[in-house]
Amino acid sequence: MWGPRSAKRGRRKPALKKFGVSARTRDNGATAPWRRFLFVLPHAALWFGALSAITTVSAFVPGMIRARLWAGLPFGVVVLSLTTAVAVLVGGNRTLDYYLALTALVATVAFRLAMRRWSWLDAQLFAAATLGSLSYLVYAADITYVVARNPVYLVASSLLLILEVAALSLSMSYLFEIVDTLSRVSDPVHHVEPHSLPKVAVQVPAYNEPLEVMRETLSAHVKLDYPNLIVQVVDDNTPDRENWTALKAECERLGARFQFMHLENWPGFKAGALNEATRRLPADIELIGVVDSDYVVKPDWLRSVVGHFADPEVAFVQSPQNYRDWIDDQYLRGLYYSYQYFFEITMPARAHRNAIIFAGTMGVIRRSALQDIGGWNTDVVTEDAEASLRMLASGQVGVYEPRPFGQGLMPLSFEGLKQQRFRWALGGVQILRLHWSRLLLPGRGGKLTVAQRVHYLLGNVQWFGDVLMFCFTLLLLTAISTALHHQLPIRQLTGLALGLPIAFLASGLLRAVWAMKLKTRCTWRDAFAGLQVWFALSWVVALACLRGLVRFHTAFLRTPKSKDGEASVVKALRSAQVETLLAASGVVAALAMLVRVPSVASAAMTVLLLFQAGVYANGIWASASAEGIHLTPMRRAYRSSAQSTGAWPATGGGTVAMSAAVGAIALVILVLISLATPPAPPEPVGPGLLGQAGSAASPSPKPSPSPSPSPSASPSGSPSGSPSGSTSPSPSPSPT
Repeated sequence: MWGPRSAKRGRRKPALKKFGVSARTRDNGATAPWRRFLFVLPHAALWFGALSAITTVSAFVPGMIRARLWAGLPFGVVVLSLTTAVAVLVGGNRTLDYYLALTALVATVAFRLAMRRWSWLDAQLFAAATLGSLSYLVYAADITYVVARNPVYLVASSLLLILEVAALSLSMSYLFEIVDTLSRVSDPVHHVEPHSLPKVAVQVPAYNEPLEVMRETLSAHVKLDYPNLIVQVVDDNTPDRENWTALKAECERLGARFQFMHLENWPGFKAGALNEATRRLPADIELIGVVDSDYVVKPDWLRSVVGHFADPEVAFVQSPQNYRDWIDDQYLRGLYYSYQYFFEITMPARAHRNAIIFAGTMGVIRRSALQDIGGWNTDVVTEDAEASLRMLASGQVGVYEPRPFGQGLMPLSFEGLKQQRFRWALGGVQILRLHWSRLLLPGRGGKLTVAQRVHYLLGNVQWFGDVLMFCFTLLLLTAISTALHHQLPIRQLTGLALGLPIAFLASGLLRAVWAMKLKTRCTWRDAFAGLQVWFALSWVVALACLRGLVRFHTAFLRTPKSKDGEASVVKALRSAQVETLLAASGVVAALAMLVRVPSVASAAMTVLLLFQAGVYANGIWASASAEGIHLTPMRRAYRSSAQSTGAWPATGGGTVAMSAAVGAIALVILVLISLATPPAPPEPVGPGLLGQAGSAASPSPKPSPSPSPSPSASPSGSPSGSPSGSTSPSPSPSPT
C-alpha cells in the first residue's frame, strides 16, 4: 500500500511545479492554516460588503444619516445584527460571523472617536466599506503571491493587484467626501464684516463671444449693488474685429464703471490675459472678482462676500458655480446635477480643512495675495486651482461661501462638453506634475497641512479613475481569448468571490447617486442622468490624463466637427466615435464568452463587461441628447460661443482617432499574450460560503473606482468652463 501512495504523490509533483505552487502548499500540515486563511478573507470581504450595502440603504431613512448618537447608535446596531443574522443563516459559520460583527463594531467606534463630527451611521458605513476593501485586497494579494510562482503569472497578477488597490483607494476617497459632507456637523461659519467695502475690480474675460450673451452678462453687472467697483472686460485674441469692436461699443454705452481691453496676439491664454489686465488696474484696487462671460450675477454678490476679507489671512473666497436654462431638457438636467456634485459634496468636504480650490468664475481674490505668488501660471490650463494651491502653501486661507450668486450657461454640444472636460482633466495632471513634491515630500509643502495635501493630491489623482476604467476595460475585453478556451495568466476567483467586484461597484454607484439626490434635492431620474454624464465623459478624461502624463504641454482635444445637413444620428455618432467602438467591443466580447464558455464565472465576467460597455455607450446617449436640445434664441446664440463649442484661442489640433488606434493596439497585445501563455493556477476553494457558487474560475479585474464623479472630477473637474472662463474641477474628478 505504501508504494502506490508514493507513486501517486510523485505524479502530482510535476503538475504543482508546472503551476509554480510553492513548496509549503505541498505540505498538508502547513497548508491547512493557509487554506483557512484563504476562506476567511473572501468571506470577510463579502460580509463587510453586505454590511456596507445594507447600511447604505438604511441611511435612506429620512434624517437618519445625520441622526444624533442616541438615535444613530441603536439603529446602527440593529443593522449590524440583521447583517449578522442573515450571514449565519446563509453561510452557517456562526463563530466567524460573530467575530466579524465585533470587528465592525470596534472599527465603527474607532472612526466615530477619530471623526467626532460624523454621525454614528456614517462612521459605520465608512468602517464597513474600509474593512471590506482591505479584506478583498489582502485576499487578492495572498492568492497572487502564495498560489503560484510562475514569472508571467506573478507579473500580470501584480499589475492587476496594483489596479485594484488604486481603484478601491479612489472609491474610498469618494466615500470619505460623501460621509464628511452628509453627516458632519458643519464648522463655525467664517465671520463676515458687513461694513468692509474695499475697492473691487470684476474681470470678465471673453474670447469670440456672441454679443447677445455678453449683453446679458454686462447688464447684470450694471445692477451690482456695490459702491467701489469697476468692471474690466478683457477680450483675449478675438480674431473677428467686428465682434470685439461691438463689445467695446457696448461697454462704452454702459458707462464709466466699464473698462474695455482688447489683447491682440497675446500669449498665455486666459491666464496671460488676466495677468496683463491686473497689471493695468489702478493701484487702489484691493480685490479682484472673476466672472465668466456667460454669467448673470446677482446684485448682492459682492456685498455678501467681500466682508470675509476683513480677516487679513483670507486670500480668496469661492462661491458655487451655477447654471440657468436647463430645466426643460432631461440631458441638461443630468449635466446640471453632474456639475452640482462638486460644489455640493466635494467642496464642503474640502472646506472643513481649509483645502478648497479657487474655481475661477464667481470667485474673489485678494490682489496682494495673487501678486505674492507671481500671478496666474500661464503654463497650467487650470490656472485658478493651481493658484489656490500656492496661496494655501503660503499659509493663507480660502473661504467657501456655499450660496450661489450667479448663473451661467452649460455647453450645448457634446463636442464642447468633451473639450471642456479635457481641459479640466489635463489641468489636474499638470498640477500633479508641477507640485507632486509639494504634496508628497516632507518639508517641501510650505505651510500646507497634511489634510490640505491629501485633499489636493486626491482631488487631482481622482481624474485617473477613468484611466483605471479604461485599463479594466482592456483587461475585460480579453475575454475574447476565453471564448477561444484560453485564459489570461492572472489570478482567478471562484465561488461567491466572483461577486465581490460587482458588489463593490454597485454599492459605490448607489452611494454616489444617493448623495447627489440628497444634497441637490433632485429626482432619482435626474441623479441617474448625472451619473450617465459622468460615464459619457469617461473616455475623454482618460485620454486627457494619458496625454498629460506624456507631455506637460499638449494640444487640446479636437473632436470631429459635424457637417451641415447631416442627420442628428450621424452627428451623434461622429461626436462619440471612440465611445461607440469601446461599447460595441464590450458587448461583442461579453456575448462571445458567454456563448462559448457558459458558466457562473462567465456570467460574472459578462456582467462586468456589459457594465463597462454601458459606461462608454452613455457617450452615444449624451451626444444624441445634445443634438436634440430645443434651441431657444439665447441657446442658439450661445451654441456658437467658444464656451459652448470648447474652442480655445491659438491652439493646434489633433483627432481622437489616434487614441482609438492606441487602444486597439493595446487590446491586440493583451489578447496575443493571453493566447501564448499558460493559464493561471486554480485558486484553492475553502468550504462553506465560497464553495457554493461552483468552481469555475475567471480573471478578476474589477471596474474603476466608483464614487462613493469628473465636477472633478469632480468636480475632481468642475462646472462652468470655457476658454475664457474658469477651468474648474469636476465631481470626477467625476466620482465614477
